[in-house]
Amino acid sequence: RTMGSSKRANPDKSEVYLAMRTLRDMNMSKFVAEDVTLFLSLIDDIFPGTRADKATFPDVEAAMAKVATRKGLQLHPTWLSKCVQLYET
Repeated sequence: RTMGSSKRANPDKSEVYLAMRTLRDMNMSKFVAEDVTLFLSLIDDIFPGTRADKATFPDVEAAMAKVATRKGLQLHPTWLSKCVQLYET
């Protein structure tokens, strides 16, 4: 389902590229920090030479920053990244 919607949203991208990005993005939020390196290594082994850009959600990221600032929270890059990963799933 996610792969199909990714393909429809990016018809110009190859299916290998989209499969790698979908697998990476859908699983990253589920790992603890120690497992991320191993997972990315596995992705590199399965899709050698394929590099996918990180999906960006400027509206979501701006809203998170606004709410965090309003609540007096620090905008730690790791926390923001994890929130975006959860949003993607």
